[in-house]
Order: sequence, then C-alpha cells, then structure tokens
Amino acid sequence: MFTWLAQPARTRPHGQILVIFALGLLVMVAGVALIVEGGNAYAQQRSVQNGSDAAANAGADVIAQQLVGLTRTDADVESAITSVSDSNTITSAAYYTDVTGQPIDDSGAVVPVALAKPVGSGGAIPPNAQGVHVGGDRQFGTTFGRVIGISSFTASAEAIAIAGKVTGGEFLPVIFPVNITDCSGSGSLGLPKDQWPVAQPGIPPSHPVGTEYIVPLCKTGGGSFMVLDLDGIKNNCDDEVLHPKPIQFLSFPTVVDSDNGNNCAKKMVDAVNSLHGHTVMVPICDNNECNTSGGSHAEYHLAGVAAFWIDYMSDSNNKNNPDCQTHTNPDGQLLETIAGNGSSSCLAGWFVRFITTGPVGAGPIGNADAIAIQLIK
Repeated sequence: MFTWLAQPARTRPHGQILVIFALGLLVMVAGVALIVEGGNAYAQQRSVQNGSDAAANAGADVIAQQLVGLTRTDADVESAITSVSDSNTITSAAYYTDVTGQPIDDSGAVVPVALAKPVGSGGAIPPNAQGVHVGGDRQFGTTFGRVIGISSFTASAEAIAIAGKVTGGEFLPVIFPVNITDCSGSGSLGLPKDQWPVAQPGIPPSHPVGTEYIVPLCKTGGGSFMVLDLDGIKNNCDDEVLHPKPIQFLSFPTVVDSDNGNNCAKKMVDAVNSLHGHTVMVPICDNNECNTSGGSHAEYHLAGVAAFWIDYMSDSNNKNNPDCQTHTNPDGQLLETIAGNGSSSCLAGWFVRFITTGPVGAGPIGNADAIAIQLIK
C-alpha cells in the first residue's frame, strides 16, 4: 500500500516582482533623464559660449572705437556687453585685458585676475586696455531630471576678445608708402602716416567727409609699380582684387613680393573701379624700403595696414594723366595729390578709420592704422 503524504502549499512572492519592476522603471527613467538632460546641457553650454563670445566682441568693439579716436568710457563698454548678454539670456561679468588677454588694473598694469578692473566699475577705460574677458552663465530647468531630484543646471562659458592693429585679412594688392612720395623725380615726401588727415564717416552711400587724396602708384628705380603679388601667382592682379585670399602676417615689418609692374596695373583698373564706395585694406611700406629695386622681382618692406575708401583707379600712358593730377570732381570737391605727382597710375579716395574682424597684432596704433577685433578664447 502507498501512503500519500500531504505537501505544504508553496507561497508565491507576489510583491517582489512589483519592487523589481519599480526599480527597473526608476533606472530606465534615470537613463532617459541622463540622455535628455545631457543633450540639453550640451546645447545650453554651446548657446552660453556663443553668447559670451558675442558679448566679448561687443566690448572689444567699444575699445576699438576708442583706439580709432572716439571718446568711450567704461559705461559704454558695460552697456555693450550687457545688451548682448541680455539678448542671449545670459548673466555676465567682465574685466579688462591687454592685447594678449592678460588682466589689467586701473593703471593698465598686468595683475592677477582678482585685482583686474571690472567692466562696469565706473570711470575711464584703463590705459593699455585692448580687450575684455567675459564670463557668462545661464541657469536652466530640467524635465526628466526632476524625477531623480535635479531641478536645474547652470551652463557657464568664458570668452576673451581683443582689439588692435590688423595683421591679416583680405588686402588690395598694392602698397602705399608711409611718407607717400610723388613720382616726378623730385623725391619730395608727404606727411607721415600718423599725420595723415583721416576722413570721418559719411552717411552711406555718400563718401567720407574730409580730403580726398590721389595716391600715385609710382615707378621705382627698378621698374616696380607698387603692385603686390599676394597669392604667389604672377600677372593675375585683377583676380587678386576681385577674389582676395585671406593672408596672415605673423608680425610687422615683413617682406612681400611685387607683381609685374605697369602691365599688372593696367589689368587692375576695371576690377578696382568695381569696388567704388568700398573700404579696402592696403599694405604700407616704410620709407627706406619703398623705393625698391629688382623690377618685377622687387620686394617691399611691409610696415602695417591702412584703410582706404576707394573712389577710382586710373592708368594711362600719359605721364601727366589728368585723373592723377590735382583737380575738382563733379561734386565740386578738390582732389589733392600726395606731395605733387608725375605718375600715370593712381588710386583716388579717402584714408579712413576702419574696424574689421581678423588677426590682431601688438604695438602702438597710429592715426591711420586699420583696427581688427579678434576672439582669442
């Protein structure tokens, strides 16, 4: 006979599965939160960085305006930075720097960050100030992050923008002497660059307000016509005018090659005249190296960059080309040659104060130096 023994009933853990599901759901939500909030944080960080960059550029632009002779104060720098910061929904704090981005105090001396002059502290812009350091912040809320107890994050970014002498950019492939000389053989010199009467801006599309100059493209002793080869390709000066390649000079002075003289000047005329009403950057050479030798293989000693508002270019076989002589234009304005002129090729226009973006160099800024703004961090 078999005896059946009663087995105790098994107890099923009904509540454990629910706990495991809840924990799994929490882990899954946390994972989603990490992905979503991480992506949002990255987007916020990039936005804050862009806003800080723009705010720093705005502050440096005000400093550049002071460098070209306009009256600007700390309040103007603060207003520019605050306006851009507000438009980018960031809060910002800034201090002044020198041209290398180092913090400076009220006296313009390089100091630790803790002693730097804050933008918005009042008074004048410090001497030697050529830049601003901006720190931007933005607090933003989370969505899924609240499930794991994180309700907000803060995105932060820093930026430094400086202003100074142009050392690179897109240049007109000609060169002007610092003391612009005539081409008549007398050897007389005009005013040095820092004494050039620089024109004031006009109301577009009107030309600048001031003296319009006729600048000769002189034939030097070696046959060069102050036409530059900036792209390494000979006899393509018209293309260089219309499609200039960005160039970076490490420092001044530096040496640049000439192009093929008068032949190139003739090819440039239509291209340059198509730029009527535009401000171009023109390399300038120092006096000792402007009357160079070597003809088509000449070199020029580049000392800096000036800004020139183009009216016209003229080239003729007549050594007394009337377009390159002192005369009155249709507006009744007198165009003056630089210290007399016997050239058959010339550019007419106004020397202007000009602020652009691009590489910035150190050193004192002269009356007619072109100014650039550069973001260095």
